[in-house]
Amino acid sequence: MKHSFIFFFIYLFSLLPSEAQTTYRTEIFSPKRIKTLQVKQPNKVFSTQVITLGSDEQIEISFDDLSSHFTRYAYNVIHCNTDWAASQLAQTEYMQGFQGLTIDDYANSFNTTVQYVNYRLLLPNEEIQLKVSGNYVVRVYDEEQPENAILTACFSVVDPQVSIRGEVKGNTLIDTYQQHQQVNFTVIKKNFPITFPQRDLKIRILQNDRHDLRISDIQPSTILNDRIIYENCRSLIFPAGNEYRRMEFLTHKYNGMHVESTSFFNPYYHVELSTDFPTATNSYAYDQDQNGRFYPACSRCDDADTESDYCIVHFSLDMPEIKGGNVFLNGDFVQNLFKAENEMAYNPDAQRYEKALLLKQGNYNYQYLWVKEGTGTGETGTIEGNFHETENEYTIYIYYCPPGARYDQLIGFQTLRSTQGQL
Repeated sequence: MKHSFIFFFIYLFSLLPSEAQTTYRTEIFSPKRIKTLQVKQPNKVFSTQVITLGSDEQIEISFDDLSSHFTRYAYNVIHCNTDWAASQLAQTEYMQGFQGLTIDDYANSFNTTVQYVNYRLLLPNEEIQLKVSGNYVVRVYDEEQPENAILTACFSVVDPQVSIRGEVKGNTLIDTYQQHQQVNFTVIKKNFPITFPQRDLKIRILQNDRHDLRISDIQPSTILNDRIIYENCRSLIFPAGNEYRRMEFLTHKYNGMHVESTSFFNPYYHVELSTDFPTATNSYAYDQDQNGRFYPACSRCDDADTESDYCIVHFSLDMPEIKGGNVFLNGDFVQNLFKAENEMAYNPDAQRYEKALLLKQGNYNYQYLWVKEGTGTGETGTIEGNFHETENEYTIYIYYCPPGARYDQLIGFQTLRSTQGQL
């Protein structure tokens, strides 16, 4: 029995080395079966994917399996460096508990035309505790096929040794109150020893949780005894973008926000959205968006996680075809990734881009991004436009990694909004 346990443990670890060179993202690998992946703090409609080390805070990972029958899913927890590749730490150094535990919190859908099973995992939990700060990825797989992940979910754990103060302004080194936004911030060291910040700190900044717009390798403009200042740095300038488009469908009985029609063609309900148009040449217009987020919701239901139905949602963007690249739907509902599942197809007869996606009833933010061939960066300027007035959310991650360190400590985290200051 003892030898069987040892071989089982070795087997679980054998799954990890092949992924050592992988750069992880929150991502679905079985898109026809797995839907509505969310990574957030529990009991919050919107939140960051960051919790504090040693606190009572948890991360909630939820998703739907449209196979309509229960599958026993298991998961591994992997510690990562700043760039989301597996770190050098052994499992016993970053967590207390075992790999390969199963997800036992699940529920069948109720009163929906599309049957599914909703799964939910909370971390840390009674079986797994996290020991160190940094980035973590949860790899979820069918227990009978451990070599094939169905999804990965990323989150971070901060050990707050420094504080961050910052601002976002439209007056930049590139232009003045036009198409860009400048991030300025100061790291207040407190009593944490940072002897050489140019070398020992790694800083990552995201706009609206988009990794394709991530800024890194930033050097300070001023270093003082108690603080490190990053101000008026050209590397901290972002394209301003535009407010996200919004749509909502909560019931089959009436049309929701930005919905043109709802109809049933067996076996799905189809939601036809109102036609969208480019806004790049328009004047800026404020709209209270949620910076790319979404959440399941349904009318007259008790539990949106299990009572929201799935519908085929039809998107259309009326504009001439753009050569030399592709147009993608973007937002948290597609994990801010550029994949075939959310690439728009051009219809030359209708002279518009089109895409149909199977989505869960709820409220959605989305935008159309142009990705030039040979790049992995989505551009807002071509379709949505760039306006310095846009309300964006910037997340700042401060990692400490001095020479000889075996992992990157996350010692500071802050969220800034371009119109409201820091959160």
